Amino acid sequence: MTMGEIGCFLSHYNIWERMVRLNLQEVLVLEDDIRFEPFFRRRAYGVLADARRIGGWDLIYFGRKRLQEEDEKWIDGSEYLVKAGYSYWTLGYVISLEGAKKLLREQPLGKLLPVDEYLPIMFDNHPNDSWASHFRDRTLNAWSAAPLLLYPTHYTGDEGYISDTEDSIRIDGTMPTIGASKGGSGMVNNDTRDGAQVPASEPKKGDKEQLPNSSTLLTDSGIGQGEHDLETKNRRSEL
Repeated sequence: MTMGEIGCFLSHYNIWERMVRLNLQEVLVLEDDIRFEPFFRRRAYGVLADARRIGGWDLIYFGRKRLQEEDEKWIDGSEYLVKAGYSYWTLGYVISLEGAKKLLREQPLGKLLPVDEYLPIMFDNHPNDSWASHFRDRTLNAWSAAPLLLYPTHYTGDEGYISDTEDSIRIDGTMPTIGASKGGSGMVNNDTRDGAQVPASEPKKGDKEQLPNSSTLLTDSGIGQGEHDLETKNRRSEL
């Protein structure tokens, strides 16, 4: 891990701790490099109204990088929510008090890994069984807004793109390989982050592309489409 990844995890961890300490029922967590979709507030209220009516959720992604190639199932009774699959990024999410308690109970600071790997492990949808085996209660109920309500302000290669997590120094004092990926083509294996060198041509977590070679996986829902197409669809529906 890099020092930036550790710092990022601690930022989220401190929010979960504060939620429990102050008995906060729901909290919206936003990172500082996000871009809001049009009519964000109105659409966020719609997503939350659905979630509260249905009940049983612990975390709802508002922004993420979707990596799981299988279709994500719609939540019964909802027009705006799907069951979250393996995802990167913690751009923005709503977490419940029970969800925060679940994340804290596993004492993740004693077996630290990047926060956007920890969350999929905790809702038991992670490709690395070796990592997941260190966490017993993987019962976080994670949903996602569909379509998403948040995107990054910059992607890898954009002018002004900076990653305080991936491009910071590692805990062993070395620097990450430029352009290296945390999960290669989007799926993590047992070698990744365990000292193996990743080819510099592979993407980083900050890359724009999602679901490589799978652009037609989902049609009507708009999930997994390119950002431009998704924005166009959102704006047309709002207008």
